[in-house]
Amino acid sequence: MKRFFISLVTLFLLFSLTPIVEAETEYPPYNDPIPFKDMQKGNGASWDVMFLYKKGIIGGYPDGTFRPNEPITRAQASAMLLKALDIPLLRNPSVTFKDVSKQSSHYLTLATINEKGILRGENGFMRPAEQTTRAQMAAILRRAFDLPLEQKPMFRDVSTAHWAFGDINSAALNRIAGGYQDGTFKPGNPVTRAQFSSFLARAIDDKMKLPEPISYVSQKGIVVEEDGFMYTVKGQKLVKINKKTKEETVLLTERDFPTQDGVFEVHLETGFPIILQNNMIYVPYWAAVSQVADYPYMYGVFQTNKHGAINNTRYMDIAIDANHAMSMRNFNVYGHDYYYTVEKNLRYFDYNPIFDESVNVDQTLVLYHDSPNTMKPVKVMEFDARVIFERLDGSTRFSTNITQNNKSVKFDPTTMFYFNKKGVFAYNLLDGKTKKLSTIQAKDMKLTDKTVEITDVKGKKHSLKK
Repeated sequence: MKRFFISLVTLFLLFSLTPIVEAETEYPPYNDPIPFKDMQKGNGASWDVMFLYKKGIIGGYPDGTFRPNEPITRAQASAMLLKALDIPLLRNPSVTFKDVSKQSSHYLTLATINEKGILRGENGFMRPAEQTTRAQMAAILRRAFDLPLEQKPMFRDVSTAHWAFGDINSAALNRIAGGYQDGTFKPGNPVTRAQFSSFLARAIDDKMKLPEPISYVSQKGIVVEEDGFMYTVKGQKLVKINKKTKEETVLLTERDFPTQDGVFEVHLETGFPIILQNNMIYVPYWAAVSQVADYPYMYGVFQTNKHGAINNTRYMDIAIDANHAMSMRNFNVYGHDYYYTVEKNLRYFDYNPIFDESVNVDQTLVLYHDSPNTMKPVKVMEFDARVIFERLDGSTRFSTNITQNNKSVKFDPTTMFYFNKKGVFAYNLLDGKTKKLSTIQAKDMKLTDKTVEITDVKGKKHSLKK
């Protein structure tokens, strides 16, 4: 008996002196059952919850539930973050809150997270029971994990004017949070307990992150800038210019496109607007030009990689809408979706030298939407717009000096703005609602993050709130 006792003591000493090796992190899929009776194993959210549960970061309720669809409160999010970051609670914090007493079970958690600058109150109120929105979640996680603010726009409903613009882009570019299929982030929506678990799991472990993100916001203009480079069409070349060194790289020239017998095409010309989306550049071009009058009468769109040829493929023509190639206008890209307008009743003013756009004339345009989810372009709506076209500035090769873009139609990521003889209007691309912004008789329009800048027929400037 004595010998058995000594053996037990020896084993105890042996294991007490042996360093404890931290268990290797387990990753999904898991074989053991999920410990919460209101969750089913097998979907992404359940794996994220299991991942955090196995790391001791989260637990459920006393009744054995996790309540995954319940909105997460600021107090609950704070507790999960402190555990995930292994931040000990302050022992004797001095901070006071107007809505959290020092006797509250949440006080030490909220005082600690406030001290670390991860989640702070406002005017002395910490609002522990308040639901956390997706925008707030992005800001909290960015601060908690010391991620940089990102200025590259990622989602259609998060403009540079949004208070959490940099936070949301950071969460997306660091593969912590994704958006919805329509390219929105829905920053004001509440975050559920399951969703926050997914965001947190991705933030603390690279193996849990989302795939590489894509931006759902395109940039359009004669010159487009991104990541230290400028992209534009100079003469008959599409060029990429290093803003710091001024070095120019030719991505495409007119000679890269095959010629067609009897058809004169112009793919690249100074003044052509381009569209940049992620790594792709889209160029609406003149697919047919009258060799007698130098006026375009057919349009197309091609795309190319902003880094140059990929696998010897220099460009790809996009089959948009052959039935309306003679009047395709205002082409825009959002994620995997295309929006453009066509004339309801085809006019031939594009190659009619006597056309005079100074006459106040409206025409009916049809807005179309095309995406991988549709078998063919879908008609969205009809509307009247003033017949005024953007100029093809800088070109000296052609007698025409207009592009296929109407001055009277402009797109931002969520809205199409247009004007006609009745005034200025905004059509929401996401909910299909139209609102009248003003009765101003306009002749030009430009967009900023917060406003629609109008020039009226008398030359007076007006600023309308979006």
